[in-house]
Amino acid sequence: MNTFRLISCMFHILFCLLFFPLAVGNSEQHAPDASDSTEKPYLIRQITFDGIEHLNRKQLTKLIGIDAGQPYLPEEMTAALNRVLEKYREDGYVFASIEPAVETIPPDQVHVCLHIHEGTPVRTGEIVIEGNHLLSTDDLRRALGLREGAPFTHAAFEDGIAKVLTLYSERGYPKAEIEPTNFHLSEEQGTVDLRLHIRERSQIRIGEVKLTGLQKTKPEVVLRELPVQVGDVFDQRKIDQSFHRLVNLGYFYEVSPSLLEEGRTPAEVIFNAKVTEARTGRFSGVIGYAPPTTEFEGAPQLTGVIEATETNLLGTGRGANFLWKSGLLRTLRIGYVEPWAFGKPIKIGVEYSQVKQRNQFTDAESNENAASVTIGARFRRLYEGSLGFSYKQIDLPASNATLFATSPPIASPIVDVTDAAAQSGVKYGITLGLTRDSRDYFLNPTRGRLDHVAFEFSRGDFKLRKLWVDLRGYFPTWRRQVIAIGLHGAAAWGNNIPPTELFYLGGANTLRGYDEDWFFGPRRVYANIEYRLLVGRTSQFFVFTDLGAVTQVDLPTVFDPLRIGYGFGMRLESKGGLLRMDYGLAEGRSALEGKIHVNLGTSF
Repeated sequence: MNTFRLISCMFHILFCLLFFPLAVGNSEQHAPDASDSTEKPYLIRQITFDGIEHLNRKQLTKLIGIDAGQPYLPEEMTAALNRVLEKYREDGYVFASIEPAVETIPPDQVHVCLHIHEGTPVRTGEIVIEGNHLLSTDDLRRALGLREGAPFTHAAFEDGIAKVLTLYSERGYPKAEIEPTNFHLSEEQGTVDLRLHIRERSQIRIGEVKLTGLQKTKPEVVLRELPVQVGDVFDQRKIDQSFHRLVNLGYFYEVSPSLLEEGRTPAEVIFNAKVTEARTGRFSGVIGYAPPTTEFEGAPQLTGVIEATETNLLGTGRGANFLWKSGLLRTLRIGYVEPWAFGKPIKIGVEYSQVKQRNQFTDAESNENAASVTIGARFRRLYEGSLGFSYKQIDLPASNATLFATSPPIASPIVDVTDAAAQSGVKYGITLGLTRDSRDYFLNPTRGRLDHVAFEFSRGDFKLRKLWVDLRGYFPTWRRQVIAIGLHGAAAWGNNIPPTELFYLGGANTLRGYDEDWFFGPRRVYANIEYRLLVGRTSQFFVFTDLGAVTQVDLPTVFDPLRIGYGFGMRLESKGGLLRMDYGLAEGRSALEGKIHVNLGTSF
């Protein structure tokens, strides 16, 4: 993010390491030139190596970039050998040399044998640091990370210089410079001695904080979220945190990474966030389609979800949400979030919900009406704690008071409830939660983690304890490719757990390839693994594997067989809307028996 020109020694060291002429020896044998044949150049029959230990044949072949069967051109071969020597010197083998031997094989081929003398890697010699006043020499040596007698590489030195400059930047000196005043490479001892001169320059402060591009959002709504403030001593960590916060607020479609400008005086900088606002309102509908899989299922099954959210209501940062869901578990939910209560970064959310759950085998139905208040606060940048209070009215008519099974009656008989009255009543709950979010971009992360744990204990007619653990990690592989892994667990303890307090599994958000909320029990575990190809800032194609299981209602410590779903999907999003589709197959099903989950949405 720092726009100042930081002069580091990394370029000087490369020049110094390369001031030796490239040690490419002359072959004792005749090296044919393309001009030796007026009809066509010689072709390379084979390239072989000897004397190699540090680099292997595969690495050398890739560096050379010339394959058998290609024309032998001396200029190209010389350039290729220079690339090999540069690689050796970057790795600390500055005394490496190559003696090429080129053998002519009549009528028009050559065999190139490269005799490589790697030598020994150069080691760090004496390091002298001068010109520093703000930071001690010991602190700078630790940041530099080079120990006398340890192997010396260009990459390690470059990394050390960057860490020293970052250390100064974090203390308000982003214009600090590092320059080598002496550099000595001893071939006899195999060491490199360094003398580094530091110019600390003057301390910099934040002279102004402003936002460019706001249309809907009120400036104070954004400024209160930023750790950087007017008058602060420059700290690169706060600049980076501010950028991360701007990206993940959800108010902006794009945030320019160039945040700093020259101030009115040399001792000041201006923090200017250039943003493009996003449409923060979303309306989406999910349609689930499941073809009949047995002769007893007479028609395809359709499920649906309608959801509307607004995360920046009237530009104030307030949020509102609405959810309606059909299927075996019918849900209606309305909520409101105040993100900044009492002039503090304290989030307060209120919610009302109705849940009706129907057993797929007996048609018994339970009802739940609930209201909750949740208070949350951020701390230590990545963490958010929450405290929730809830009230639930749970009703299961006595005529339908039957424990819900998690599998067909033939496989697992339904257990009658002798105390039907215990299935109706009220429940008062207190929930404690903790979230850690280190994702680089919450809508389409490429790295980082999102971890959440919550515990609820309740009183009233239902004395229950519930635990949720959700762990998500994002790991970059190749360019624009990411592995996303989610591990989820939940458990409930208590007597006569009502059906609406059980945990559900199946469908677009948990176990794709299976019917929505088809499995349920007092304990649940599932995992999602996706390999994503990112095709846009918020768009991706992916393949997935889901695994999950629940415990039996009457035997809460015994898990049902593990279910597996797999398939592919895509998420395509723009300023105007969203399309998400998943095609999931349950284990043992044919390709035509998959479940299709389609989410169509628009932004406003």
